[in-house]
Amino acid sequence: MDDLSQPRPPFVTRATFRDHVVNAVVGAAVEGRRDITWVDVDFADWPLDDARLLDALSRWAKGPERKFLMLARGFDEVARRHPRFTQWRRTFAHRVDCRSAPELAEQAMPTLMLAGDLYSFQLLDKRRWHGRWLDNETDFKAWREVVDAILQRSSGDFAANTLGL
Repeated sequence: MDDLSQPRPPFVTRATFRDHVVNAVVGAAVEGRRDITWVDVDFADWPLDDARLLDALSRWAKGPERKFLMLARGFDEVARRHPRFTQWRRTFAHRVDCRSAPELAEQAMPTLMLAGDLYSFQLLDKRRWHGRWLDNETDFKAWREVVDAILQRSSGDFAANTLGL
């Protein structure tokens, strides 16, 4: 496991961001973290169809009292670009809460993963793929408050199953 006494270096590439998403979920599954929160405008560039990620999410979701929150402006890109994740979401619908806040300005929606002290980070610049780890409780708490404020303006979205008439 990482040594939290040493600050972790920022990340600066798309590949590193994608690796951090996968590795953080693997770590959260191994440690048995109860809550995972992802926030992004649309999750289009996240590695949602990555086999390692889906396997780790499945292992994580099978644990007791798991809650996975995805918060976006909308989920159209997830459905369009990530069919394997969309199928995984159907299987684990009881663990996943997808919420959208379409009225929120795109620049007001952060890109975050929150899953405890070792597995939380923020993507600061999507064009250059610069991001940082949330290495202290103050950062983590501040971002939880931002997420809570967005949640108050959100509604359920990305249904696991669609009913036809």
